[in-house]
Amino acid sequence: MENSSELTISFQIKQAILQSLSGVFSSQRAGLHMEDIHLEHPADENHGDFATNLALAFLKKNSSQLAKENIKNPLELAQAISQKIKLDFIKKIEVVKPGFINFWLTEDFLFCQLEEAIAKKGNYGRREANGQKIMVEFAHPNTHKLFHIGHLRNITLGESICRILEFGGYTIFRTNYQGDVGMHIAKCLWAIINTENYREEINELKTLDQKINFLGQAYTVGNKAYETDEKAKIEIHRINEKIYTRDREIYVLWKQTRQWSLDYFDRIYRRLYTSFNRLYFESEVWESGKKIVLMFLKKGVFEKSEGAIIFRGEKYGLHNRVFINSQGLPTYEAKDMGLGNLQFNDWQADRYIHIVGPEQSGYFEVVFKALEFVKPEMKGKEYHRSYGWVRLKEGKMSSRAGNVVTGESLLEEAEIKLSSNFKFDFKEQDKERILEEIAIGAVKYSMLKYSPETEFVFDMQESISLDGNSGPYLQYTHARCLSVLEKAKLGNDLQKTGLKFERLEAAEKAILRKIYLFPEVVYDAAQRLSPNIICNYLYDLAQKYNLFYNEYPILRAEKKIKIFRVKLTLAVNQLLENGLFLLGIKAPEKM
Repeated sequence: MENSSELTISFQIKQAILQSLSGVFSSQRAGLHMEDIHLEHPADENHGDFATNLALAFLKKNSSQLAKENIKNPLELAQAISQKIKLDFIKKIEVVKPGFINFWLTEDFLFCQLEEAIAKKGNYGRREANGQKIMVEFAHPNTHKLFHIGHLRNITLGESICRILEFGGYTIFRTNYQGDVGMHIAKCLWAIINTENYREEINELKTLDQKINFLGQAYTVGNKAYETDEKAKIEIHRINEKIYTRDREIYVLWKQTRQWSLDYFDRIYRRLYTSFNRLYFESEVWESGKKIVLMFLKKGVFEKSEGAIIFRGEKYGLHNRVFINSQGLPTYEAKDMGLGNLQFNDWQADRYIHIVGPEQSGYFEVVFKALEFVKPEMKGKEYHRSYGWVRLKEGKMSSRAGNVVTGESLLEEAEIKLSSNFKFDFKEQDKERILEEIAIGAVKYSMLKYSPETEFVFDMQESISLDGNSGPYLQYTHARCLSVLEKAKLGNDLQKTGLKFERLEAAEKAILRKIYLFPEVVYDAAQRLSPNIICNYLYDLAQKYNLFYNEYPILRAEKKIKIFRVKLTLAVNQLLENGLFLLGIKAPEKM
């Protein structure tokens, strides 16, 4: 991701380090750039608010250059750098062996950030519009199949990434590419057609849940028949061809059952607070994709091989893939040519992000390379954001085997367990809504707290915990803050600024040292497309606040201290609300 980071404190410190290097070395900045400087935030306050090992890292790569400048070791280099840095918000710079540079921020800066977080509310850390447009494609459920917990991680990750990028100043287009033609549809329709009196049975299906269960069972039957019955396999292939040619009988059944799936998916999207600017379907791109491949076959981009048409990826250090099979049908690869062309025309975006599982990494390398020839304007703009599988303790899910754990069933189980395990403090008329918000927060957070690439085993008890690294723990801390604010009744006293204290308690200072990091954390999450960075921040912030809450009086403190501590509470509450929003999680007012 490319976006200015000039708002961050880290950027300003790095800039000062580069400028100081210009004074230390005769060559401009010693050949270093901003990305070469790594800053960290020491957990121990005794090591400063920021620290860098630049001097040590520089020595390993540029020992000869140090000798030219008569600098003997990294400690001397660190001292030379630190002496030339002058920033208003830096109180102290300390050099420690063997060459670390530690920076302390001024109390004025920390208090200023506290006031800014309170004043800006939901906009604290938000960046101004930068004029860049990004299309994010996610969710990807196939019609005629169930929405399982793998889809749940995909849509949760995609929605959070969209919110983080929007917060970072990008214009975002949410899109969803769904498989509504292909062998999985043919298997399902074959099973339905081979059900005795299937039209009457369909007419008896009244609710959406009944219709979706019917499709799920049909797919399982059709897939089993395809794998075990040669006659059924031939019939299923014929149905697949009829779907593409829009055979009247098959088309009517396809359209009806397809709409069931779309209604089912819409219900899930609403429940997860997600909506899309555009839905794309394989049925709308396969013809254009096939035409594109045939057109560029004549131009030498694709070639014939054993009755099929392929892209010879091996010429570019990749692997070869079939784009039109020997039956003359377009493969996923050909459809993606049509899709890429359509998405470019729809959005004219600066970047196109596809959130898809890790098994497609090699696939996308070839497809993106082919697309560079088909649509040169797309070169360098396509990006595959991979994510790891979600597993259950019983193993990997499979709709083919019929042992799918659906996304909705997981949310419902979370609600049941939350309701039975905990006593919540909310009115009966609010119970259903708030339980839903907590359950969704529990499941979503469990999907987001790991780095996207990480494969993990979902643990329900861990996800609903009120005292661990969980969504409900953050929601509970947010509600606790609101309770304190409601009881404080400070009114205009909260508008007072310029608070000064000779001494801060360690727990208070720990929260202050966390507040100013929020804009940097959001920026970092946007650059890496990794919501887990925000999860880590929020969990640490909540822990620090709860430690402070349990150790020091807030409402019973002397008035000046009370005002400060209530302000700390107000800032923590706001940051939790902002952060949870970026994760796609609601922040209930009471729990």
